[in-house]
Amino acid sequence: MPQGDRAPEGSLPPSSPPLMRSTPVDALDPHLRQLTAEIAPGSTATDLGGWMSRNLLLEPAGIVLRVHPPYVTRRRLLAVQHVRQTLAGTGIRVPVAVSRDGATTFRCGDRWAETERHIPHETPPSTWQSYAWMFRAMGTLHRRLAAVDLRGPRPSTAIFAAPSTLWAWLPTTEEAVAGDAESARIGRSLRSLLGRLRYRWVSPTGLPRQLVHGDVKLENLGIGPSGETVFLDFGFVTHRPRIHDLAFSLTHSVLTVDGHVPTDPTVFPWHRVGRLVEEYEKSTGAPLTILERRALAPYTAAARIYHATYAGFGPNPAEWLHNNVPAIQFSDWLLEHPEVLGS
Repeated sequence: MPQGDRAPEGSLPPSSPPLMRSTPVDALDPHLRQLTAEIAPGSTATDLGGWMSRNLLLEPAGIVLRVHPPYVTRRRLLAVQHVRQTLAGTGIRVPVAVSRDGATTFRCGDRWAETERHIPHETPPSTWQSYAWMFRAMGTLHRRLAAVDLRGPRPSTAIFAAPSTLWAWLPTTEEAVAGDAESARIGRSLRSLLGRLRYRWVSPTGLPRQLVHGDVKLENLGIGPSGETVFLDFGFVTHRPRIHDLAFSLTHSVLTVDGHVPTDPTVFPWHRVGRLVEEYEKSTGAPLTILERRALAPYTAAARIYHATYAGFGPNPAEWLHNNVPAIQFSDWLLEHPEVLGS
């Protein structure tokens, strides 16, 4: 477990442990119940958590059953399995699909599923030491991913969008909150921010592109029993500018306090963020280009306001938009001060 160099007490508390809840197999839905009985009769199912997939640890078999959302196709799942298998062949510690009846994919109701051997690991706490470790690990992963071919379709969904997509979503959000004066004002500020983001955007055509993880954060990296790094959740792996992974990691791990956007970016220890980028560059062996440095701030801002922009597609757009006001304000400040990220 990374130790030392911790952030000031109270500013970056340890990350919450993943949801792990033992569930009697009889309590599962019929499809899962039947499948677990076939895979590991008499096992106890432990819910490992997860945002999109259903992930169950079956003990004492030591097998993880991963059931994917309905929109994940077999072609996509096979492509991701290929990436993981290739990485494992280079020494990267990743979960690898286990063949069942001669196949690595099988049905669970209307969804595709897979099994893999459980890799015991711990999630590191939210400290600057952990962040440095995460950026070094990301550099190592990028170095290996650069030589991997993704044989299959892109993911059907994403948690990042370019300004053109965010701009296309915005009218739906504005229309959804038009009847609330304060929400409409927030929508106008978001429109203004998007205009500045589009102006400062760096086209991906000029940036180094390769296969990237797409969801690098502390929750998706683990520390194995021997101290090895374990890489998890490759559901968003695809070809993008590599700067995408850095921006996403900054947004969803580093630039948060207890999962929330800092209320005052002017007092954030930005000098530490620059050191994280340096750790990545040393690990990957390929320093950021001038264009990549220029892109880091707008790409980070785009990742930050992703949720605010599509508020109109949710069940309570006004509440969602209000909850994202700090993200809008943070992104606005970041665009005006790109130098804090070394841009």
